[in-house]
Amino acid sequence: MSDYDKYAEQLRHPDNPIVFMEMTAGGAPLGTIVMELFADVTPRTAENFRQFCTGEFRKDGVPVGYKNSQFHRVIKDFMIQGGDFVNV
Repeated sequence: MSDYDKYAEQLRHPDNPIVFMEMTAGGAPLGTIVMELFADVTPRTAENFRQFCTGEFRKDGVPVGYKNSQFHRVIKDFMIQGGDFVNV
């Protein structure tokens, strides 16, 4: 069973993509964040985010995306914020 198949039955919409982000701290694995992208509601935003997650987006032929980016803000029991891969 693929990773996608594990989550497919939980999707809000069957055609929405799922992305996976592997988390580490100090090189030690922490786990995986799994996100359904609401392409049925915001197709362009979902596709842009998906490409940043997969590394498919390219600027001047160079992959641009979230790989090896960092969270720069964590608010306990509320949110995490990160992904600034432009100003690193």
